[in-house]
Amino acid sequence: MLHQDCIEEFAGLFQVEKPEAELLLTRFSSAMAAELLAARKLSLKGLGSFTVTHFPAEKKSSASTVVYTPPGNRLTFTSKLLGVDDTMRMAVARLSMRIEEAERFGEALSALFRSAVQQQREIRLNGIGRLALEQGAYLFFPERSLEVLLNREYHDLQELVLPSGKYKQGRGVKRVLRYLVPLSVCTIAALLFAFLYGREPKPLSIPSPSTVKPVAGVIKTVDRGERLAAEVHTDSLTLRKPVAPLRSSEESEANGSLVLAPDSYTIVLVSLRKSESVHKEVLRLRSEGVKAFVWPAEVNGITYYRLITGSFSSRQAAAERLGQMAQKSAGGAYSQHIIKRVVLHEEKGL
Repeated sequence: MLHQDCIEEFAGLFQVEKPEAELLLTRFSSAMAAELLAARKLSLKGLGSFTVTHFPAEKKSSASTVVYTPPGNRLTFTSKLLGVDDTMRMAVARLSMRIEEAERFGEALSALFRSAVQQQREIRLNGIGRLALEQGAYLFFPERSLEVLLNREYHDLQELVLPSGKYKQGRGVKRVLRYLVPLSVCTIAALLFAFLYGREPKPLSIPSPSTVKPVAGVIKTVDRGERLAAEVHTDSLTLRKPVAPLRSSEESEANGSLVLAPDSYTIVLVSLRKSESVHKEVLRLRSEGVKAFVWPAEVNGITYYRLITGSFSSRQAAAERLGQMAQKSAGGAYSQHIIKRVVLHEEKGL
């Protein structure tokens, strides 16, 4: 939350200094983003509920075109509390608070939200979005960076426009009719010509196989080709080398590279937009013993730099590694499913 009045009010409610209150609110916003990416729903007492809604691919047809819209995920908000309050659970699990401290944190945050909503003040949640009064309505506006993360599996898919089947069929019928009339005229003229001259076409004489003399050169070429084909086939069976097994993620990381195989998983530590921030964050993570690689992605002309670590055969393996990481390194991290093969090099990350 960026507004100073919210920070000051929360500091008084939670009975901490203003810098500590600002740090807690910033960390809780990051925890909210991680929770939405993992569980796809979140309820906060005094504020409302966030839900990640999936919209399937759409097909729209017209007289001349068919438009396919790719699937997508959108973050929606309602002021109603759907299910139980997640504030205390997140404070314990993601902010490492004790139960008593988490209870006080949840009560203070709920009171802050309730006061801000009643007064229709602007609430900014870092990495999530903002609640603001615009055009007489108190509405939620999601942040673009979170929408990009929610649709990370579809970022290569674009809207597809194709000619309509009816439209192509109509053009084909017109083309057939255009050539059918001249062809019919030519056929009638040929029949009339044959009738007037009374000539019957002579049957085509096909020589029997016994009368056909073999051509030495052709037979020699065919024999040589069959012999070469047999030799090639034999060589391919006897000289084929076994395929070398793929290197594991530990071996590839030791050699300064990371191979992400299809249908594997990796851990996305953070997503950044500024290249200068990427350099500092990579150095910080590596100083903490975390081998981070830069995986850029371009969405609508904007480049995002994802810092990732490790390659895992299953989501469960990635989750276990994520649970072993320090909270400072894995505060907003999540597991990412790999669709196609990617090779990242350590020196290119810096």
